[in-house]
Amino acid sequence: MASLFLVISCKKNKFTEDPSDKLNFSTDTLKFDTVFTTLGSTTKRFLIYNQNPESIIISKIKLKTGSNSNFRMNVNGQPGVAFNDIEIRGNDSMFVFVEVTIDPTNQNNPFVIIEEVLFTTNGNVQSLALTAWGQNAYYYKPNLYINGLPPISHISDYPEYYPVGSTVNLPNDKPHVIFGFLMIDSAITLNIPAGTQLHFYDQSGLWAYRGSVLNVQGELGNEVVFQGTRLEAGFDDLPGQWDRIILNEGPADHMFNNVIIKNPFIGIQAEEFYLDGVPELASNKVKLYNTVIKNSGGLGMLVRNHNIQAENVLITNSGNVLVGLQGAGTHRFRHTTIANYSSGSRSDASLFLSNYFYLPTSGGQLEVAGGLDVEFVNCIIYGTSDEEISTDSTTSTPFKYLFKNCVLKTTKDTLDSGLTGKFENIVLNPSKPLSTQPDLNDPLFIDPYNYDFLLNDSSRAIDKGNLYLTDTLLNDLKGDPRDHLPDLGCYEK
Repeated sequence: MASLFLVISCKKNKFTEDPSDKLNFSTDTLKFDTVFTTLGSTTKRFLIYNQNPESIIISKIKLKTGSNSNFRMNVNGQPGVAFNDIEIRGNDSMFVFVEVTIDPTNQNNPFVIIEEVLFTTNGNVQSLALTAWGQNAYYYKPNLYINGLPPISHISDYPEYYPVGSTVNLPNDKPHVIFGFLMIDSAITLNIPAGTQLHFYDQSGLWAYRGSVLNVQGELGNEVVFQGTRLEAGFDDLPGQWDRIILNEGPADHMFNNVIIKNPFIGIQAEEFYLDGVPELASNKVKLYNTVIKNSGGLGMLVRNHNIQAENVLITNSGNVLVGLQGAGTHRFRHTTIANYSSGSRSDASLFLSNYFYLPTSGGQLEVAGGLDVEFVNCIIYGTSDEEISTDSTTSTPFKYLFKNCVLKTTKDTLDSGLTGKFENIVLNPSKPLSTQPDLNDPLFIDPYNYDFLLNDSSRAIDKGNLYLTDTLLNDLKGDPRDHLPDLGCYEK
């Protein structure tokens, strides 16, 4: 709830009624940055300016959400949600005091509570935003602004949250809410334990800068979750609510185990840091185990001059490519399901492979090419398009790929003798199974349009797996054991 206290003059003046005469404010957003630890309130102020020579009448000041607001208003000692006919003399100003009260332990609150104060003057409606933290959480706010980069703060900027050293262990007792990009400093290893909830505001993300290491270790049933800040109904599966996770080269592999990454613009962007010169191939890997990346507004994964090892991974639904592997890199995907059933229109295949890419330069663009070596074994690459695998290559560097024991949706000729070694034991373009069960509307999955990518009873992926992987991948993504005839993809039937 909130309080506005206005200091005004009672002197009679000539009033302007010109619609072009508007108010000015000392800020466009009044931010309550206090991280609440108990039920409480705080007060801030801003200024309204009348920069006209004549007095002006603000015919109405009100809170947009009225009596339901977390903010309170008080004008001249009178509480309320709307006030009429407030005068500001010519070339004068007025203080506005705003109070907010929030119960930070109420988990039904959004992380950021947004309100507007509306001002109606000479027929014009102007607004000023009010924002406050809505839950008790760890909040990260940018403090570094560099042209061409997103707003940034560093892991080392928050010693009040955790001990800062060469290793930082992120606490999991409260959610983490990130504004801008939270950067892991070079020479720091960030450990994120099971059960940690990370929430990213619009266009925000996590950046493992070169020389750093990201180690995310969830547990089955207690996963680490990367998601947006909107908790209301209707936002659970809305793509593009936050930006991405950026992973540069480091002294050790970046690890994701039992992790859910949902509703980003790009889930993971792994690339060697190139802003200070021509990019080279990263020496480390990004390892993904028992991980879900879903509902990306742009891409599920974008990998350029980096290396991927993925096992028991589900990458599903994006507005464009689900997995893009470009430039140099060695990539191994095992028991991975790449399936795009996005409700929006798309022209791109789910999987894109290329041994080169372009970087913008001051004079145009730079072609970066490297040897690409990709293997998919016991995987599913499927979706609603006729072609779900796209390739592009330059002859200047090696371009090698192998699909072995996979379900593929593609128009490529997988039997072409010129492609020997690139396709082995393929289940190609399976159609809807002939079944007496009317609910089996997909050749592979139970209900992919509602995010159920478990295999249905007639799935063409059942028992088609290569046996040797069961020596290391004993269990599937949900923790169930694989049998002696493993199924394709991340789930065992």
